[in-house]
Amino acid sequence: MDNIAHHPTEVLARIAGFPSERSRGLWWYVHNAAHQRCGTDWGCNRKSYFGHQVMFMAAGKGKGSYQGRPWTAKAGEAVLMDLRYPHTYYADPADPWEMYWIIFDGPGVAEIFTALIRSAGSPVLPFASLSRMKADFKAIFALLAEHSPGYDAWVWNHLAGLVANIVEGLRRAGREADTSLAHAPAGVAASLAYLRQFHQRALTLDELARQAHMSTFHFVRRFKRATGFTPIEYLEKYRVGRAQELMMTQPELRLGEISRAVGYDDPAYFSRVFRKRTGWPPSVFRKGLPGASR
Repeated sequence: MDNIAHHPTEVLARIAGFPSERSRGLWWYVHNAAHQRCGTDWGCNRKSYFGHQVMFMAAGKGKGSYQGRPWTAKAGEAVLMDLRYPHTYYADPADPWEMYWIIFDGPGVAEIFTALIRSAGSPVLPFASLSRMKADFKAIFALLAEHSPGYDAWVWNHLAGLVANIVEGLRRAGREADTSLAHAPAGVAASLAYLRQFHQRALTLDELARQAHMSTFHFVRRFKRATGFTPIEYLEKYRVGRAQELMMTQPELRLGEISRAVGYDDPAYFSRVFRKRTGWPPSVFRKGLPGASR
């Protein structure tokens, strides 16, 4: 150890996210993110913190523990942790990490982290593409710096890209990530699948409850317990999310066409729901998308 040249951590990029309360309820959102070369004595020991962290190792190696279980990680691997639980991590003093790390939250993040860690049997998972990971981080840094209308949707898009990179890494390693609804109560999972499949229709609570084989009263209670939202809130959020996806992927569609495609025959009502859920009218959101005409 005495022969190791000590050097401090070098932070190459760092940014904090400041999402609105509305976007916190709809999207995945960033607390903090950074790209750094770790110093020889860099590490962390916490009983609890906030958020869900992913550390992508671009070079070097190190070790840590999560919920009392030790782990080691090297270049080409990612470490996932729900920071509410005890966790430690330390760079190898002889070959410290270069890493990209991000702390984020949002609907379903806890469930996805649990499913991925369970699939791998460890908080350490392979990721498929270093260049794609770097590109997603570069985009997130730029979006959080610019804060233009619609940025939160694109941040969510790149966060999903980071998770997909890990899912693909698992697949290439011969393991499948279990991120399905299988761990939701059976009735709630069935109604969620039905809602997503037929979200364009005028769905009712009674119709969704029948899919769950429950009374409407018990269905609403079970649904909120499982998802954090009432069925109507979830349907609104899902429709608005699909509308934003259509704006990003099919810019030639008119707003009236998008409104009808996600289940709103009245474009004015669609606009009110969209603004309630995102903080922006759909026309303003669309103008703020990258590549949109001003």
